[in-house]
Amino acid sequence: MRTIITATLLVSSLAGCVVTSGNALVDAVGLVGSAASSVKAMTPNTTQNPIVYSKDPIRDVCIEWNGSVALSDFVPGLQGELQKHGVQSRVYDAGTQSLACPVTLSYVGYVKWDTKVFTDAYTPYLTYAALTLRRDGRVLGTAQYRLGSFGQDKWASAGDKLAPLIDALFPGNPIVADNSPDNMRGAANGF
Repeated sequence: MRTIITATLLVSSLAGCVVTSGNALVDAVGLVGSAASSVKAMTPNTTQNPIVYSKDPIRDVCIEWNGSVALSDFVPGLQGELQKHGVQSRVYDAGTQSLACPVTLSYVGYVKWDTKVFTDAYTPYLTYAALTLRRDGRVLGTAQYRLGSFGQDKWASAGDKLAPLIDALFPGNPIVADNSPDNMRGAANGF
């Protein structure tokens, strides 16, 4: 019986394959397993290779502007995720940082273009991002995002893709505000 269930689960998880066993329970287990793996595959990937040297809370960060990341919601998404952790941020042009900002965050991102389903308009999406957090020039941590192998998170917002990176880089800053459209409690707290 265990062999039949295992074989059914393996075969039913393949795209386009449907195998019925004649047993409703076995078919139901196969359907639930397939649905669960499909839902998991559509969530944004977790951070890749995070390295964090400091777990101290950070309250202010200066973001070094990178004009080569041609995605309009990248920096706003980054700032929104920082706000959720109680971190205030401001953006400065590369090479113009003042001494009043000891903690900096630099970023790299790669963008591709494609059409969404049922549209002809090309839209950019984030395929890779790397964040590096520094204090007085010394690296405090780095984290990376890569588009999932099947690209299910392809059209997720930059903020959704950057959220796991910010979580990894700011372990001393628990989430204090949720600025998602469904819950604007951060606006009342001045974030």
